[in-house]
Parts: sequence; C-alpha cells; structure tokens
Amino acid sequence: MSRPSVTERAPLTVAIAPGGHFLDPMVWLLLIVAFFVGPLKLLGASWLAYLVPDSLAALVLLLVVCERTVVRKPLFALSGLTLPLVFLGAYCVLEMLNPEAPPIRSLIGLRSWLLYTAFYFVGLYTFRSVRQIERLYALLLGLGVVTGLYGVYQWKVGPQAFASWSEYYGEYAKIAWSGRTGLVFRAFSTFVAAGTFAGNMGLVAMLAFSVVASETVPRRWRFAAVGAFVAAGAGIVVSGSRGPVVHLVLAGVVAFMLLPGFRSRLRGGIAAGVSVGLVLFVVALQIGSFVGQRFQTIFDPENFFWKWFGPLMSGFQVAAAHPIGVGLGYTAGVPRFVSAQLLRDLPTINIDSGYGSAAAELGFLGLLLFGYLAVKVGIEGVRAWKRLPPGRTRDLLLGPALFAATYPILSVIAQPQATLPSSIYFWLLIGMLMRASQVCGEGRAHRVRRPEMYSG
Repeated sequence: MSRPSVTERAPLTVAIAPGGHFLDPMVWLLLIVAFFVGPLKLLGASWLAYLVPDSLAALVLLLVVCERTVVRKPLFALSGLTLPLVFLGAYCVLEMLNPEAPPIRSLIGLRSWLLYTAFYFVGLYTFRSVRQIERLYALLLGLGVVTGLYGVYQWKVGPQAFASWSEYYGEYAKIAWSGRTGLVFRAFSTFVAAGTFAGNMGLVAMLAFSVVASETVPRRWRFAAVGAFVAAGAGIVVSGSRGPVVHLVLAGVVAFMLLPGFRSRLRGGIAAGVSVGLVLFVVALQIGSFVGQRFQTIFDPENFFWKWFGPLMSGFQVAAAHPIGVGLGYTAGVPRFVSAQLLRDLPTINIDSGYGSAAAELGFLGLLLFGYLAVKVGIEGVRAWKRLPPGRTRDLLLGPALFAATYPILSVIAQPQATLPSSIYFWLLIGMLMRASQVCGEGRAHRVRRPEMYSG
C-alpha cells in the first residue's frame, strides 16, 4: 500500500515504545505458527504443538514487560479497557485457589484466559503508524487466503485424501453434517475444528471489508482485499459453520451504522454487495448449491437458537450449583491432542459460549466481570474508532471496531478468549485501535495548547 498523507501521518508517529520495531517480526511469526499449528496437533506432535505458540507469545509479552520496565513506564497504562482486563485477570488468579479445581487444570486454564488476552497491551504499547497496520493486514489477509483456499481444496478432494495421515485425521475425516443428499464433509483447513476455521475466516473477511470500503486505499489493494473476502467466504461455506455467517451479518449492520454520511454508506454497501456476490458465484460454481441446506437452518429457531442457547444455559446451571465456579480449564484450555493420561483424566466439559464458560469456571462474580469486559470492549472500541480523524487509519481500523462492537454478542455463541489464532490478532488490533485513538487525541490537545505556549 502507498504511504499515508502527511496530514494523517503526523499525529500517529509520536510517543511510541521503541521496542515495537523489533517485536513486529516476532508477532508475525507467532501469527503464522498459530494459523498452521493445527496439522502439528493432528499429526500427533503432542506438547510441541502447544509449546511453540505459547512460548513465542510468552516471549513477546516478556519483551514488552522488560521494555516498559527499562523506560520506567507502568505495566498497565491507562486506557478504556485496562481496568476491566486487570479486574478479570486478578479474579482468574484468585480462582487458582478454587478447591474444586485440580491445580494442573487451573494452571492450564489460567493460560487460556490470560496469555493471549494480554496481547491487548502489546497492541496498545507497540502501535506506531498506519504503515504498521497495513503490513499486519497484508499478513493476515494473505494467511486468510491460503487457509481459506486450502479449506476449499480439502472439501473438494474429500476426507479420504487425508484420513490415513494419523489417528486424529482419521477421526476428523468423519466430521460431517447431514443434508438431504446425505452426509456432507465439513472442512477444517489448517485448524483443529470446522468452527475455528470459519470463525477466523469471518474475522479476516471483516478486515478485508475495511480495506475494500476505503477510498483512501489504492485500488489494486482493494481488488486484492476483494479476493481475500471471497476466499474467506468460501472457507466459511465449506466449513458448514453458521455462527460466522450471523457474525458477519451483525458486523454489516454495525458498519452501516458507523459509516458517516450517505456516500460512505453507499460505498460500503456496494463493497459488501460486490464481495458477497462474488462469494455466492464461487460457491455456486465450485462448491454447489446444496450446501445452502446447512445455512437455511439459521432461520429455524428450534434448530439454531437452541444450538447456542443450550451451552449458555449449561454454564449458568453449573454456576447455580457452584457459585464460585468449578475452576479454570473446566470448559477450555486443557490440551486435547496430548497423550498424557493425567490430562485426559481431568474433569472437563464442552460449553461453546463465552458467557457460559465464564459462569461455569468463574462463578457468578466472574461472569459479571467477564460481562463487564465484553460490554466495555464494545463501547470503548466504537468510541475509539469515532474519535479517529477521517483518513486511512480510520478506514483500516473499521475492522477492529467491528470486532469490538460485535464482541458482546459473539461471546454468547463462542469463546473468543480461548481460540487460536483469532485471540492473538483480535486483542492485538483492539489494542492498536485504542492507542491510535489516544495518539490522535494527544495530537489534537497539543495543537490546541500551542497558541497558549507562545501567547504574550
């Protein structure tokens, strides 16, 4: 992408942590590993598949902490989301003392709650300029294209192409939905679940939309972003996952409300229409119309509503029986692709809901803290985006603003805090959004104060 204008670049290059430059490649490496760690798990790489991304993430956080310590800056700088994150993090640490949770499970569960959520502060402390966002988007959209197209290829060749690779791949070859034409395989690409694959494609599609809908981004990059949107949309279709479809519809409604003026809304609507139209064309041409049977169930309340409301209520029922929760790691975080019997024997349950998971693991107080965080993410993310001046930074950060605005509702049907790789770049981009808003505010305040400095 071409360089931003001078008027936009000026307020976004001040007061930035010097450690950010050398951290960027490490974050990019972490994202690449996280997008492709699925095959390591399914091929039986055991602990290696978990230790590699977690170690990289811990190293990035350690370097950020060291940099803040050296320059004598607080570890938790003031921002709209600092207090909710600190409150929830402190409560999770206290939950380590929960007598109903095995210590090993609590430790593993603490990792799933805090390790990648802390990347909010990485984004907050290392954001420098719109150029940094452009490079990160190029990486994420590229990864989205590769994994999306591989998912389509995986669906086209069928599960028999990989069923013999390992025991886990053999089990995943049986993942299917039941349609009128019989069982239909659900692609999972380079991830460990079809839903995880589709969820990441949904987030990538939002980032692509923010590029496509911008009039400040060069046309060649917008065309490339349309291609990324199509690849991500096709990936969602072959996954057979309905949640990301609802998520994208909700994000589209929010985008229409956020975009100012008739012209911007019209441009965004045209961009969305063209992108969705191309997705439907590719689906009809390469995948087949019968996959629509799966997504028609979205309009069936008995089929769709209870699919998501059930896990939510399950979490509330656990909290009703255990007011302080049953401890960390009960619903997510314990490695599934490790042969250690100690981990296999840990009491766990599958609750595919952020609020339901918080209620079951943290009890009602933890649920309130998580709910407070979710609502604050939505409110503060939208406010931060609205404070940005018109320009390329604001256009590109529309994607993270959509992440934030839909987070309180997405947490009903998913566990965003415990899913790789989305939990990395979700919090990283939210942190960048908040920092960009702060920098622009500081720049405006500085320009207002300057006449007073030289008056008289």
